[in-house]
Amino acid sequence: MSFDFGTVYVRDTPLGEVVRALDELMAESAHLPTRERGLEPTPDAVTSAKRIRSFALLPLEDDWTTVIEDGHARDDGGVAEGLSDILQTETLAFTYSDVEGEWTFTRYWEGQPLEAGGADDEDFDVSAREFIDSQSLPHFGVYYEEVAAAADGDAPSLSGSLEVVGDIRPRVPMGTEVVTYVRNAPVRIEEPTA
Repeated sequence: MSFDFGTVYVRDTPLGEVVRALDELMAESAHLPTRERGLEPTPDAVTSAKRIRSFALLPLEDDWTTVIEDGHARDDGGVAEGLSDILQTETLAFTYSDVEGEWTFTRYWEGQPLEAGGADDEDFDVSAREFIDSQSLPHFGVYYEEVAAAADGDAPSLSGSLEVVGDIRPRVPMGTEVVTYVRNAPVRIEEPTA
């Protein structure tokens, strides 16, 4: 099994505040919250253009609230920058790919990129682990689908994430939330007929 994913971390911000900021960020692109289950995921061509965006949010641990989007995308669709701006705090977008043999990070402060880095050499996995440990980043390698499958049965979730396959069960801390947003089609107003 190979790892290929992106995760956003929000520094020193309780989960409830991150959810409210994510609601505001998604509203900027006309995505509204939904409680519907079993929605078909939107392909990951451009994350910010997806019609359906679903997130697993894991509560504050080691100073970080973790935000994981469905689809294993390494493009965070502006989530790290947007949350940093709305919350006026530090965020970190972290990507990792066994397939590409690389990892990257971008740190934001109050909506502005602060620093970026990563590695794409033969020891990329070792330097990624050292970075994760030095930053105390929790939940390395956890996918949205695993969290959604292990979360409350009433949580909104995408088709294909309704059950965990195999014996590995992710550690889902109490207070974890799954939130889904749908970009609504434009409302058509019909003129009354005379």
